Amino acid sequence: MRRHHFQKPQSQGGFTLIEVMLVIVIMAILASLIVMSTEGIDHRKVMQSRELLALDLQRIRLESIDQGRVLGLVFLAATDVAPAAYQVVEYTENQTDQSTQPLGTTTGVTTTYRWQAATDFQTKTLPDQTSLQIQPMDHGYNLEVLNTRQGQIPQLIWLGNGEVLPVRIQLYFQQQPVGEAIELNHLGLVVDQSGAS
Repeated sequence: MRRHHFQKPQSQGGFTLIEVMLVIVIMAILASLIVMSTEGIDHRKVMQSRELLALDLQRIRLESIDQGRVLGLVFLAATDVAPAAYQVVEYTENQTDQSTQPLGTTTGVTTTYRWQAATDFQTKTLPDQTSLQIQPMDHGYNLEVLNTRQGQIPQLIWLGNGEVLPVRIQLYFQQQPVGEAIELNHLGLVVDQSGAS
């Protein structure tokens, strides 16, 4: 008796063009979902920073009014080694003792004023690729009396008597505005778009 052996046709290993295209399409969809997800996370971080800034502005206002302190807000632009940030500064006395004067004149104490970091406020950093723009809304104030040789006048100032220099603050992420601008009136209150406090 003869046995017939049937041989199976040998299949070639590999993928068909349709299978490869299907895998590429699936990978592209997954990659786009990941990119959209990370962009959303970054945008949420910037919105959270905006809300924290608004809370800091309220705290600075209350601290200035309660203690009669002249406080300012300085924006620090991003550098190669540090992200953008903002810092609260205070206008304080700086007394220097004049040492010996020529020909027996009396010694005295010279009082000067300067802007220096407020120790009870931390410097707040902003997320990567985020910037902050502070635009004055009222140019009627003469601030030359607050100028010092050690540094420039801050972009936002609480005068210690309940008044603030009115400004509009806008956060940007990748050079695009994020949320509505924060507007402060002359009392330091946040004003919405309709003009109500």
